Amino acid sequence: MSGWNTLTLLVNGSATVLALVMLVLILWQDSRSRTNLTFAAFILMAVVWSVGTLLSRISAYVGGPNALTGLGIRLLEVGFTGACLGLYMFALTATGGQRRIITQIAATGAAFAFVYQIGLIMASGLPEFAIREDGTLVFTFNPLSALLYITFTGATLLLLAQRRRKLPSMALFWGLTGYGVGLLIELISPELRSRAVGVNLSALAALLSSYAVMRAQIIEPLSGRAAQLQAVRDVGLAITSSLRLEDVLDTIAGQAAQILKASGAAIYLNQQGSLELAAEYNMTPAFRGYTLPPGEGLVGKVAGLRQAIRLDDYRREWTGYPDVPYAKDGFGSVVAAPLVVDQDVMGVLLVAEGPAGKRFTRDDVQLLELIGPQAAVAISNSRRYETERTLAAELSVTSQRLDAVLASTDNPVIALNHRLEVIFANRAAGRLIPLPEGTPIRAANVLPPSGLRARRALRTGGAYTYELTLKERTYLCHVSLLGEPRGYVAVLNDISQLKELDRLKTQMIQMTSHQLKNPLFGAMSTMENLRADFGADLSEAVNADLETIWTELRRMERIITNILNLERVQTGTVALEEVAIGALLETTLRDFTSQAERKGLHLVNEIAPDLPVIQGDRHYLTQAFANLIENAVKFTPAEGQITVRATPTPDALIVAVADTGIGIPPEALSRVFERFFRVQQRAAEAGRGSGLGLSLVRAVVEAHHGRVWVESKVGAGTTFFVALPIPR
Repeated sequence: MSGWNTLTLLVNGSATVLALVMLVLILWQDSRSRTNLTFAAFILMAVVWSVGTLLSRISAYVGGPNALTGLGIRLLEVGFTGACLGLYMFALTATGGQRRIITQIAATGAAFAFVYQIGLIMASGLPEFAIREDGTLVFTFNPLSALLYITFTGATLLLLAQRRRKLPSMALFWGLTGYGVGLLIELISPELRSRAVGVNLSALAALLSSYAVMRAQIIEPLSGRAAQLQAVRDVGLAITSSLRLEDVLDTIAGQAAQILKASGAAIYLNQQGSLELAAEYNMTPAFRGYTLPPGEGLVGKVAGLRQAIRLDDYRREWTGYPDVPYAKDGFGSVVAAPLVVDQDVMGVLLVAEGPAGKRFTRDDVQLLELIGPQAAVAISNSRRYETERTLAAELSVTSQRLDAVLASTDNPVIALNHRLEVIFANRAAGRLIPLPEGTPIRAANVLPPSGLRARRALRTGGAYTYELTLKERTYLCHVSLLGEPRGYVAVLNDISQLKELDRLKTQMIQMTSHQLKNPLFGAMSTMENLRADFGADLSEAVNADLETIWTELRRMERIITNILNLERVQTGTVALEEVAIGALLETTLRDFTSQAERKGLHLVNEIAPDLPVIQGDRHYLTQAFANLIENAVKFTPAEGQITVRATPTPDALIVAVADTGIGIPPEALSRVFERFFRVQQRAAEAGRGSGLGLSLVRAVVEAHHGRVWVESKVGAGTTFFVALPIPR
């Protein structure tokens, strides 16, 4: 055996064995990857080609039977066919980015060509070959088969030249390219084929390709773990070096792009459901602030699924809403990972390559997923910092304003802790109660007279109001709860002048009412005497005038009586006794029977039987219900109806006086119980009163710890409701 043939056999056999060993390691690392499965098919066909070459050449050299040599050539042709097609399919898969339909069509075509070629090889007889004197084997390929091989090999080399940056390493590019060149040498040059130059070159290229794949999938990930951890640590240090949100986002985007050796990166923040482009690295800054609708774009899908997504070719694989306006033209391979803190999606980190750039791998996805949690925490902390800084600024401004307001107000303001020690007092309080901070307020004698009542009111309503006298001035002190731990704030309003005015008003009303009552009583007595002594002798016109005078005197008497009753109710205490409210209402209703009949009104009694007895002042309750019924009679046109209802509830007795009168305008409903207020309504001019009746009703009801309200519709009628508590 010549030295060249021996070297050829050793190179071919060694390279084939080593390639098989590496293939086993690659499949052991990941046997489900489509790229790995395609590479395995390619290497197995290359092995078949190498085995057929070895078998045929050894048989020819040792002078073995022609049948064995022919079998080797047939095996060689099968392996060569599979290697050509396998090389094309692996290059197509490794460069990636093709649409699924294109890959499926290519795979179908390759499978059909392989089956067709195998059929031709098996259908033909013993292949033609010759053996030279030195034992060198010489054979030729079928021309049609050679044309098919050249077509697929040329397409493979063209694909590799166009998309070499999509491969994980240049070693794989040169390995696949060398294998294709070896195939072309076998096809084009019979002399080099007889010397096994092409098969040896392809065997070495297959060995280089296997090493490149193993290095990319096994060696580099294992050796790069420490580097990845160091990179993640560097990212953590970089993104925590600043607390300003804008700086943190820019740092995260830049670090992510540098670690993945990518062209650019972007960060989208979750803003109330929408995703806003908040930071970018090596992209177009003009698109900062670009907002994606909820759930749209690749980043919207990542945020919804809460898991990373990798695309080999954005233009071909993504058909949804673009993540930025130029994404369809500017993005190639893309990987995006969610930024999650405590189950909340803070945003999405997207790293992108250009259309001609590299493809991201699963290791890139894992590395980005390692960066994501740190980035999310940094964003969360920065947001909290920004919020706290904003709140601190607002609090400072508010505190300054509050200090200015408290310093300029004439009302004393005192803040106390839970031990009733002064923690703040404005200037007015300092002039009134000269107590420094930390001094117990008990020393100033400003505590409420009833501490139990004050604590109960503060616990239930959060506020308590009482009067106190300091330095011969009367103050209305309003106490409220102040934060946690519980404290108090007291605001003192000087009501000395108001108290004096109220005293003078009450004194004037009482004096005026009493002074008017005596002459009014004299005038009414004189009128009664005149009508008794001379009524029969007076003309009809004089009697009419006397009736008018008598009506006005009675009206004046009611006004004075209402004023006095109102003052007594508001300043005194009602005399409580057991009152059968049903009998009281029926008596009051009968008193207005004749007046209602003169106007043609219908009085309806809907007072429930067996009403409970209440605690009340019979005199004042009679006055209150009489005022309500009198108003109903006064403001209800002829043929109208007045209904008095009384029904018990578990806690209160509800009395309603309803009429079908002219009603009350909506804007006047809130004021009808005010003293001296009268509704400005043309239809009510003839029946206008003094404006004291309803204020007396409210005063009486509130003195009985009840409540009164009104419902009305203009032109349809009015209903007054009175709720009086039922004693338990």
